[in-house]
Amino acid sequence: MKLRGQEVLLPTTHVGSYPRPIYMQGKVFDVGIDAPEFPSFRTRELYRHAVAAVIHDQERIGLDIVTDGGQHYENETDYELSELFHYLPHRLRGIQPYGDRIQVAAYDMPIWKPTVVDEIAWHRPIFKPVAEAARDATDKPIKINVGLGPLTQALLMTDRHYNDLPALAKAFARALNAEFKDLAARGVDQISFAEAYPIAFALLDPADWMLDVINTALDGVNLYKVVHMCYGHEEGQNAVPDSGSMGSKIFPWAFAINADQLHIEMASHNFEDTKALAEWPADKDLGIGCLNVKSLVVEPVDRIANWIRQTIAIVPPDRVCISTDCSIASLRRVVAQKKLGAMVAATNLVRAELTG
Repeated sequence: MKLRGQEVLLPTTHVGSYPRPIYMQGKVFDVGIDAPEFPSFRTRELYRHAVAAVIHDQERIGLDIVTDGGQHYENETDYELSELFHYLPHRLRGIQPYGDRIQVAAYDMPIWKPTVVDEIAWHRPIFKPVAEAARDATDKPIKINVGLGPLTQALLMTDRHYNDLPALAKAFARALNAEFKDLAARGVDQISFAEAYPIAFALLDPADWMLDVINTALDGVNLYKVVHMCYGHEEGQNAVPDSGSMGSKIFPWAFAINADQLHIEMASHNFEDTKALAEWPADKDLGIGCLNVKSLVVEPVDRIANWIRQTIAIVPPDRVCISTDCSIASLRRVVAQKKLGAMVAATNLVRAELTG
């Protein structure tokens, strides 16, 4: 895989969010399209120090692609992923920050749905301060996880305007597209977003309109695009009853997504989805989750290495990226570091075998 023009074999990264340093607490960004970029200079300073600290962790561990670590998430509370549902939509025109409680199967928390009250439209750069903090902290390739993709986000909104799920999702996708193009212009190397197919496919059958929605978000975006196929979790628990491996339902349908990489949670299901990769297309990279974020136990290096070997026996190693299953924000920082360290060590073992 090429990173800034250089070939990197089995590049390592993580999905996006990372535990906060102990001094980083509370909300960072105010809600609303006209809110100041930061509520105070003190908040700006703390936030940028936190982003630099977690990027330093990732560099020291040896990740090839680093992230901002989602340091605007309040992950010192029991609602560490609530910004996943709110940060981007509450900074778009046509969306207000209140709505129905989010309830999906066993997932039931006091996190409200964004409420759509008018036409959705991009108003101004949203992840600009995130991208700037990450860019100023490192010379490594940077990935920004922007949260939920247009399909999953539309399913988790209160719609008082469109009254039509495909139309709502398409409008959100167009706003995402504008934000992605802004991030590309700011020198971000990669963006990713999550589509929770176990949730979506529990409610809907895979359909062409879903592909059109996702591809609308990605159209004409001149950077490396990752779609994270998320099984969902909150505080390390399954967000929905475990549906088992979903690979045979997600693929080959998802091969029509115009992303550079499709990333799928694998470790939590002991790589059962490997059998669904047999017809992997030549125009896609594959991201594999090798760390189960629903467990505090650090995976043995040999086990991770075997999972990687199992994968590259099917998909060529020059098109495979090594990552976590999902967000690692639920973990203690020391546990996250040990897990990522094991992943890097396992990747280095397999790299050495491939290069001699």
